[in-house]
Amino acid sequence: MKKKLSIMLIFTGIVFAQDYVGNEACLVCHNNVGLGDMTGWRTTMHANGFSVPLGANTMVDLTGIVADANQNGTDDFMDGLSLSDASITSAFADYGTNAPVLGYDSGADQYTVTIGDLTMPVMLTYGGSGLYKQRYILKVPLAAGGETASHYVSPVQYNEKTHEYVGYHPEAWYTDPENGDYTPLFSAATVTVTDIVASANTQKRNFEKQCVGCHFDHTVMTETADGEWVADAPDAGANDVGSSVYDVDGDGTLDLVNTGCERCHGPGSAHNASGLAADIINPANLTADQANDMCGFCHSRGSSYPNETFHFPYDDANMLDWEVGDAWEDYYVDHGGYYGDGSASESEKQSSKKHHQQWSDLYESDKPTFVYHKVTCYECHDVHNLEKHQIRTELVEHDSLDAEIIVATENDNNTLCLACHATHGDFADIAVEMVADPITYEAEIAAVVSAHTNHVYDPVETGESRCSKCHMPKTIKSAVHYDIHSHTFEAMGPQKTIAYGMPNACAASCHRGIENGATPLFGTGADATLKDWTEATDIALADSLLHYFGPNGTWWNIDQILATVEWVDGTIPERHSLGQNYPNPFNPTTVVPFKVHLAGQVKIVMYNLLGKEIVVLTDEHMTPGEYKITLNAQSIASGMYIYDMTVISSESGDMYKDSKKMVFMK
Repeated sequence: MKKKLSIMLIFTGIVFAQDYVGNEACLVCHNNVGLGDMTGWRTTMHANGFSVPLGANTMVDLTGIVADANQNGTDDFMDGLSLSDASITSAFADYGTNAPVLGYDSGADQYTVTIGDLTMPVMLTYGGSGLYKQRYILKVPLAAGGETASHYVSPVQYNEKTHEYVGYHPEAWYTDPENGDYTPLFSAATVTVTDIVASANTQKRNFEKQCVGCHFDHTVMTETADGEWVADAPDAGANDVGSSVYDVDGDGTLDLVNTGCERCHGPGSAHNASGLAADIINPANLTADQANDMCGFCHSRGSSYPNETFHFPYDDANMLDWEVGDAWEDYYVDHGGYYGDGSASESEKQSSKKHHQQWSDLYESDKPTFVYHKVTCYECHDVHNLEKHQIRTELVEHDSLDAEIIVATENDNNTLCLACHATHGDFADIAVEMVADPITYEAEIAAVVSAHTNHVYDPVETGESRCSKCHMPKTIKSAVHYDIHSHTFEAMGPQKTIAYGMPNACAASCHRGIENGATPLFGTGADATLKDWTEATDIALADSLLHYFGPNGTWWNIDQILATVEWVDGTIPERHSLGQNYPNPFNPTTVVPFKVHLAGQVKIVMYNLLGKEIVVLTDEHMTPGEYKITLNAQSIASGMYIYDMTVISSESGDMYKDSKKMVFMK
């Protein structure tokens, strides 16, 4: 008999043991305005991240197989498509007879992926929302009979926007695909669990080790004697049916898969019985950091803490999942993918390059420490509604008389941002009443926002002066470049493109024509590669944009590049020393090495020959060791400069000083 998952919950002084009851048990009541209509959750990607593929749901977003590379209206599995087919766009075009072959058995209502002679059932799909991609989760039939205990993510990824197949870590299934060896790793006649567990690359695609912690309401992990992992999720409730319930651990009982009500509200058996608000967690009662951490457990990228056993948040020393109110750092080790910016100092933001890192971005911004109030994820997102990205449709604010006023909010017309930013900063002249009636007060709002943006005000139609175009540009890849918004709220300047080879907000949102398809303002060349921002055309565009946005910019005089300070070696040097920069002369980057003998405050400053301070390269307390500073001087005039190092010992107060010359030649 299956052991029911339950938890002893301690929250705001309440101690109660609870079981999970399932999503539909919650929605029995929360389906009306009076109790909050939460039924929109059923349509979200939280509710439908994983689905059991059924033939009846073919070509249905969120719940069915949506892959249709040849655009004939029939899903490619039902077509029996080989991914080496010359009529489609596929990363497997050169794999020949070893390319994955998609299949569907109508009698068994079973989708399959065949690699070589090994045909594997598709147990779950991931994605297929119409926005990004779809992947396929398999079980592996064993030569001796039976199948693997774990599930594995196939190498097949279908990109929905481009109708193409890309490889999702094919090295987990083929000998050496990067170098053209497409021999399958496993054969139907010989494959064993030992073979699969022994393959490190295959284990990196183990569904249980990689995925479940962010897609179940609660997870219990168990390692088998063969070295595979089995995940157990809460039992599905009596009314939880359809393609998003699945017997994940194979014990004969359907489990709750995906992110449901009880992931954010805690297990609900007591509340379900009593109906009392005190018997359930309301995330609105959490601190801002607790609320953001709750989202951040999944909207970030890393490994379990402290042993990094799993690729999701988990206490893998005690084998415990996180609960609502827990702190992110107690369960997670960050392994996010970032652009090269952000390591210079706390004043320069670190920008995400990989997807599902919104929490990491948020904590690079000033939102969690916003002077007016600490901002939470759910101020902008309502995970229960029907809107794209679950953007909030209204906020309760206070008008000029401090009375509550409901503001209808949208991203595209700026009301979502202005509802909070009105009355202060650059938007002090916009009253909350104006935001609540944006059509009547369009001229007044336009005047203020255009003064801030230096662009005409047309956020709905052309997107000009839309807040999110500049402060949340699409610079992150999920399926294709670029389909995910940044959440640092930094208007990434063209200076960062030149320094770090990364997108900038001006180009990504408008001037390169990525999203709008419009002719770029300055032109980038027809052969410019979207993912490569170091091409001459992109640098030329960034140089043109710097005239407006960057150091000495005519619209925004902003220097986003300081210098990156890196620790090199912890060996204690014999003395303090300041090394000669290299290369020297340089254009535009150079490295300044230095050593710290005794812990103390280290300050390195760059001056021109007249003694004017140009930039502080570092000014912080450092422990003994060897360090280096990487300086990008592209915003500085050519010439000779002096860089000066001062170290004041923490213990003795002794001072060390040295200086050297560097030459910047554009």
